[in-house]
Amino acid sequence: MASVDPKTKTTYATTDWNHYQQGRPPYPPSLTELILSYHRRHQQGNGIPDSGWNRMVDIGAGSGVASTNFMPFFKTIHISDPSPSNLDQARSFLNDYAGRHNLDPVLEYSQSTGEEAHAHLIPNSQYADLAICATAAHFIDPDGLASSIAKLLRPGGTLAVFSYWMPSFPEQSRRFSDAFANAFDKVVLHALVAKEAGKGADASRATQLAKVVRRRMTGKGVLDSLPVPKEWFDDPVRVYINAGPPGGEMEIALSDLYRKFARPGEQVGGISRVGERDRVVRYETGTHPEADGWEFEVDKKWLSNFFDTIRPPGVESEEAREAYANWERVFKEECPGGKVRINWPAYLVLASRK
Repeated sequence: MASVDPKTKTTYATTDWNHYQQGRPPYPPSLTELILSYHRRHQQGNGIPDSGWNRMVDIGAGSGVASTNFMPFFKTIHISDPSPSNLDQARSFLNDYAGRHNLDPVLEYSQSTGEEAHAHLIPNSQYADLAICATAAHFIDPDGLASSIAKLLRPGGTLAVFSYWMPSFPEQSRRFSDAFANAFDKVVLHALVAKEAGKGADASRATQLAKVVRRRMTGKGVLDSLPVPKEWFDDPVRVYINAGPPGGEMEIALSDLYRKFARPGEQVGGISRVGERDRVVRYETGTHPEADGWEFEVDKKWLSNFFDTIRPPGVESEEAREAYANWERVFKEECPGGKVRINWPAYLVLASRK
């Protein structure tokens, strides 16, 4: 979430994806298996051996890094993104990745917003068997995303939208967590507000940024704004990983920090789209194998890179520098070895096309 480009509707239109990946959690094999297991269970037996594993579409794909987890399983990988720069990087990255891992899928590319992804598949591409949207959903109108996926999936095809949220520090003190939250607030969120306020007449950017925040802050998970319409989809499942204290209420971490994005008298988030028929599943890292890989050790530089992947360039106040310096002091005191264990909340929405 940073300054949103009104043309591509994303802040990551010209991202250096190699640098981006150095400050973001990788998608673990456990997440891929959750999606593939669901997909296997919903295949329609039509006598064609490879049915259901022909084409996957990655919406808002960026460099295509999320697609690599699925490359061994699908004959064709279709990359959809609104940014020409991202598509150029995806072509280079995915060709290199496929070569290094002895994979040979057909790679397709189209430039499109998430709401129109279905309209930009190559001619005669037929339907997709799996459609994923990884972490980009908050830049896409939720109803438009659900509609586009419904239009590009074949009957029995799988919708899989997934994202993660802010990390926690299970082995550190409350002081450590508060110092990190304050640094994130001053270094990233205040900078976003300042940058948008400085755009003068270009109110569309601020409006789009508010929409991004609203989608993220809806309900008890950052994908709760995404509907799963019953006229299009069966068996909706919402998976919440590390989404609150075990056995306690689910919550979106640091949601109070986002109140500054709300207009006076308005709530930060919108109305939750989690329906009565949606099956809700919770997993915890260290307790459930389905949540393996969402807790790991990093150093302070890694977390600095995480900040850098979100904050807008060129906006740094004295208050931000002081907050970050305080967090560095707390880090040094509590982590003399230079490492800290972090735990990530993650969210996944699954559904089968009717």
